[in-house]
Amino acid sequence: MLRKAKEKIDPLVSEGKERLEVYTTKGKEVYKRYEKFYPVIFFLAGFLYDSLTLNIENTFDHFILLLYTIVAGGMILLIGMLETGQITHEKILRYKKWYPNILQFLLGGLFSAYVVFYFKSAAISKSLIFVCFLLILMVLNEFFHHKMLNITFLCTLYFFSTFAFLTFFLPIITHKLNTATFFSSGIIGFLITSGIVTVIYRQIFKDNPKEIFGKVSPPIIVFGIMSFFYMANWIPPVPLSMKDGGIYHFVKKNPSEGTYTVKYYRDWFLKFWDNSDNVYHWASGDTVFCYASIFAPIDWEATVYYQWRKYDPGQEKWNDRDRLSYAISGGRKGGYRGFTYKRNIDEGEWRVDIETEYGQVLGRIEFDVVASEAADRKEIIATK
Repeated sequence: MLRKAKEKIDPLVSEGKERLEVYTTKGKEVYKRYEKFYPVIFFLAGFLYDSLTLNIENTFDHFILLLYTIVAGGMILLIGMLETGQITHEKILRYKKWYPNILQFLLGGLFSAYVVFYFKSAAISKSLIFVCFLLILMVLNEFFHHKMLNITFLCTLYFFSTFAFLTFFLPIITHKLNTATFFSSGIIGFLITSGIVTVIYRQIFKDNPKEIFGKVSPPIIVFGIMSFFYMANWIPPVPLSMKDGGIYHFVKKNPSEGTYTVKYYRDWFLKFWDNSDNVYHWASGDTVFCYASIFAPIDWEATVYYQWRKYDPGQEKWNDRDRLSYAISGGRKGGYRGFTYKRNIDEGEWRVDIETEYGQVLGRIEFDVVASEAADRKEIIATK
């Protein structure tokens, strides 16, 4: 009985093994055929995952990025020690070709998160140069896969990544966003990167100490570029960000309900995308209100400034008018809401820059003032 059962089972087992071998062989062929695309796949996977899941308002996400930063540093250290022959363990060497892919996934996730965070944080016209710099690094990370074994290249990317992370993580911890926290972020990032470089090239540095300058000079150059961006006010003030804002002809706070009532006009009732007085139809005695909602982390205290500016077509420049301010506190997911207003106004192009006390632009609201009645427009009343 058992013999007959075995005679029936054995051919099935053999057939199963043959099929498994065929599938394994085909799988290896597919892997080799598309192997050159895997770095891009890993990069895009990291970018897509973090773009959909990470949020500057979520404290848990900050620690995810911290974990990414720590693991990425560990991967660079591992790759560097493998390339310099300091690690010869067979089990570690077995997966050597996967380490650059893992590192690329981590860097792709970090850079994508930075693009999302910094893009959302400030007026794009002010942060565009820095965001473009981030995008360039993302492209380098994607298309220069052969450089993923170049330790100097990796350490330069890692220094920038650590620097960019600390520029918003350190203020979250200290509840301060100023020049001291910015340069402290750069110094800490440089020390961490220098530590990794020292461990990887310790024998080379021991034999020829002058070599250290060639290894650390690229991060120093990046430090200089970041410092220039900061002094030029091109780096957005993350973790602060403007969640909402607009120009209205009426704004009122409702303390009992914890809401704000705003009123604006639409020239067509179904024009749902027109949600503020982008074209302000002004008449004598009117008041122009600028409303904004600013996100800040929990327990954060700061002052925001509304810098009203008018464009002078003759001189082709923006002239400062009023600079109004109020204190905000953090913790509300939708941001701390408030407004300023201006009564003495005239026709022309206007804008209001929402700024920190150090002049970093959180958001920019542009509008035109025209002298005409708004009787032919539909008044919309909204609650915020």
